Amino acid sequence: MKAWLYILLVFDVLHDGLLRYRSCTPYVIGARPQCGQTSPQPIMALAKHMGRVPLHLVDDQLRGDGWGRRDEQVDMIRHDLHLFSLAIFALYNRMDYNRSMLRSFSYRLYPTAEQQSLLAKTFGSVRFVYNRLLEYRNKAYERRKESRNYYDCNAFLRRLKDIHPWLRDVNSQSLQMANKNLDAAFRNFFGNPGKTGYPTFKKRSTRQSFQCPQNVKVDYKAAAVYLPRIGWIDCVFHRRFKGNVKTVTVVLEPSGRYHVRILVDTGVGDAKPDTRLPASLDDVLGIDMGVKTLAVCSDGTEYQNSKHLANSERKLKRLQRKVARKKKGSSNRRKAVKKLAGCHEKTRNQRKDSIEKATTDIVNKSHVAVCVEDLNTKGMMKNHRMAKAIGDASFCQFLARLEQKCIEHGILFVKVPRFYASSRICSNCGYIHKDLRLSERKWKCPVCNVVHDRDRNGSVNIQKKGYEMMTIPVDGGESTPVETDMVDDRANAPKKPNVEEAGIVLGNTTQEAPCL
Repeated sequence: MKAWLYILLVFDVLHDGLLRYRSCTPYVIGARPQCGQTSPQPIMALAKHMGRVPLHLVDDQLRGDGWGRRDEQVDMIRHDLHLFSLAIFALYNRMDYNRSMLRSFSYRLYPTAEQQSLLAKTFGSVRFVYNRLLEYRNKAYERRKESRNYYDCNAFLRRLKDIHPWLRDVNSQSLQMANKNLDAAFRNFFGNPGKTGYPTFKKRSTRQSFQCPQNVKVDYKAAAVYLPRIGWIDCVFHRRFKGNVKTVTVVLEPSGRYHVRILVDTGVGDAKPDTRLPASLDDVLGIDMGVKTLAVCSDGTEYQNSKHLANSERKLKRLQRKVARKKKGSSNRRKAVKKLAGCHEKTRNQRKDSIEKATTDIVNKSHVAVCVEDLNTKGMMKNHRMAKAIGDASFCQFLARLEQKCIEHGILFVKVPRFYASSRICSNCGYIHKDLRLSERKWKCPVCNVVHDRDRNGSVNIQKKGYEMMTIPVDGGESTPVETDMVDDRANAPKKPNVEEAGIVLGNTTQEAPCL
């Protein structure tokens, strides 16, 4: 009986523990997590970056109040399983870096006229199957209130091939991948209510794509890619990859350009996890995001916002007017639409290139950790006066690429709390400027007379806050969360300190913000 109880409790400890560490996020590493608390960086994510688990945190959590739900005998057995659970947690995080890493490489394709016809046939067949399967699912629920799963759609796909024999002329696996993508769209819709929309029908005028999961070959010498039922297509390999090809996606942009995106299993991650912790404030880099300047670092480096959409807006207006003047359905209108799509694609590529260069330069600075703001970009886009500028800056893409590159290079990536008043706090003395407006790019601290640049001051405060969050007690003891003033707590913030009572001697001269 005791053996069975041990086995049941093993699964209970592991399952409950994983759920807790994925949902409970402490403010400071070393503090006891509180469920339901929103935090910038969970313990498990930081442990994944460092390549190890802070075992004293797991020990403290297992002995916490949240685990004592049963009687004392069960608690004693749970204590016996303590070391086993610690080993599993450590193994879970170490295996995370030994897993295979999937990376995508995009190349330009140059098909011949005959190959373009075969590609167009494949695009149309995949789009037709996707739309028919979506209609099949919708009508089954509307008429009989029945749901259709992936296997039901596979059976319906075989019936479609009997009704439409031309579907057998294209790669069968590409048609099956359309069914798989539709099933994933439904799972995302029901799994993330309110965030993911209901699957919609595909249009011919938008971006077209199909996937080939097998029987794909790459030849660097011949500069060509082999696709099933199509053959060898000329390709420009601007860089090579090492690994096993998993899936190949062929994309036709609205501008008429063909691209192939190769998903490669590169094996073990490129960089081993950095087990170091920042020894000083200089090992941490703080980044403040903005519209005027895309990113301002705490070391003084600035990355300007190129504003590619604003620079191309005049040309886009002229091309849009040309499209509006053309007759719908005419050949001239299709040509004008293709030119307009090409201009949009160029703007997108310019923005992507700027982000790639900036993020690469940041990760090459040899810092142990990079700290950024946890921006609510979706809420910021609701401001109708700033939405276009924020979308042109592309904060989400910048942070996503920076996080991915930090993981690849073994750098800690930390997000400070969303409501941390980084721009309002004086980085020199800690005074909080409550009435700071967005239009004020510089402000003078009334306590220490230091003139602050808004973005530079915010980056230094983010650097300090991130360094505080990464403080781990060496002796394994329990630390308390760092109390800092948030934007929501400005009403309860202490009043302006009395300079005379504090014994601070101020001069009439103005000081510049120190370079940390």
